[in-house]
Amino acid sequence: MNNYSLKIIFALSATLVFIVGFFAEPSSAVKGVSEGLTLCSTAVIPSLFPFIFLSDFLIRSGLCDIVGKSIAPAVNFIFRLPGSAGCAVLMSLVGGYPVGAKMISQLIEDGSITRSQGKRMLVFCVNAGPAFVIGTVGTVMLSSPRAGIVLYASAVISSLFMGVFLRFFCEKQADEKIHTEKQFAPDIISQSVLNATNSMLMMCAWILLFSCVNALVRCLPLSQRVMMWVNIITEVTGGCAQSTKAFPLCVTALVLGWSGLSVHCQLYPFIRQTGLKYSHFCLSRLIHGGISTVIAELLFRIFPCEVSVFSTFTDVTPSLFSVSVPAAVAMLVLSAFVIVENKVKSLT
Repeated sequence: MNNYSLKIIFALSATLVFIVGFFAEPSSAVKGVSEGLTLCSTAVIPSLFPFIFLSDFLIRSGLCDIVGKSIAPAVNFIFRLPGSAGCAVLMSLVGGYPVGAKMISQLIEDGSITRSQGKRMLVFCVNAGPAFVIGTVGTVMLSSPRAGIVLYASAVISSLFMGVFLRFFCEKQADEKIHTEKQFAPDIISQSVLNATNSMLMMCAWILLFSCVNALVRCLPLSQRVMMWVNIITEVTGGCAQSTKAFPLCVTALVLGWSGLSVHCQLYPFIRQTGLKYSHFCLSRLIHGGISTVIAELLFRIFPCEVSVFSTFTDVTPSLFSVSVPAAVAMLVLSAFVIVENKVKSLT
């Protein structure tokens, strides 16, 4: 039996199990999707959409190339990459998991970097954003913003360390390519908004799917420890909440580095574009998490933090109109905008 047949069997089996679970526990599935919608409207879209739009606009407008020229010597010396890649490295550190990967994908399409360079960047340009690590994990889960800062610093140091280390294993690069001068046009902003909207819809779709699946898994007669590992493997938010209760604080850095299968699925189109094998990507996430854990342990010894971890983790249980109405309206408008744009393109 070849790999293709195994993939087909796995896909059919997973689909059958999901259908059976959905009809067996429809209320749990609906609750999971509702929790996912709340997460998207109150956390994911407000924190990620501005960065995704900005990363797209930087490349389309040519600002990325302009900034890249000024930082090219430093970026080439530190990472052995073209100057335009420096913007993607910076955005990956401050924007959250998908921002760096998406920007790498656009730089490849634009011809600013090669696929080989993009593959190397994807290893160390996938990071949790400071809003999530400091705000959600540190302040909400641990009641200690200082602990969140230490965890975020360990992730950043780990990424930079991997980027510097990988520079010694890259092929020799020719001089940086000369690009045609980009002219600013009014439709660049609308194109960036559309691109960012499509990306957000795809990310939110994966979040909703995994929220639904995790809600169905919680209905199974599984032990608390098994459920903990399911959360850690599949979803970074629930994984961090479980990790802070069961393991030493530095292990949360490993969960943040792994990032969960939900984030992996959001990044998979960008992973395929670079040609990086998914198994290698998974290995890179584990290595990143392992290095982050070691660094976090050292930093916590230097900067000890008092944390307050709740004994139970309460899932979000949204009720009617409990979510942000402006956020919900924004989601509907953005969805309609994409549908109309795609219809216009099909007619032309």
